[in-house]
Amino acid sequence: MLNGIKLVRVDFRLIHGQVVTKWSNTITAKTIIVVNDELSEDEFMADIYVMAAPPGIKVEVLSIAAFTEQAKTGQYDKGSILVLFKNIEDVRRTAEQGISFKEVQIGGLGAAGSKTSVVKGISIDREDADNLLYLKDRGTEVSFQVTPEETKLPLDKALKKLGV
Repeated sequence: MLNGIKLVRVDFRLIHGQVVTKWSNTITAKTIIVVNDELSEDEFMADIYVMAAPPGIKVEVLSIAAFTEQAKTGQYDKGSILVLFKNIEDVRRTAEQGISFKEVQIGGLGAAGSKTSVVKGISIDREDADNLLYLKDRGTEVSFQVTPEETKLPLDKALKKLGV
């Protein structure tokens, strides 16, 4: 199931230069699916993300419910798909709907409030850590990586920086 999904990434910037040029080329993505309830209801912003994608890459902006429904009906079993989430909580909410990902990559997450930097450009807090542990407990490999050239930081090493 979900064999068409080549990369699941959390990056608050969603479709931006790094994702489009580096990650979509690394996995040769033909489709980018942005999963976020707010964006799925904001046609103007959704159109901006569609226009940000390079020619030849299809972009869909879906709610968690719509993504989950399509995943359960086998729509992501084939292809070359990059799935983008704006935050870690949305990935957990998707997992709670019965969708399991083999691997989730944490990319750009800005520092705000009580968040601690675990990798340059990636900051998480205790709630994020709990949500990532929820995913790990369900068999998902979680790693932190901003660009393909950088080494993946496994979840357990990142959590040590938080004191978890």
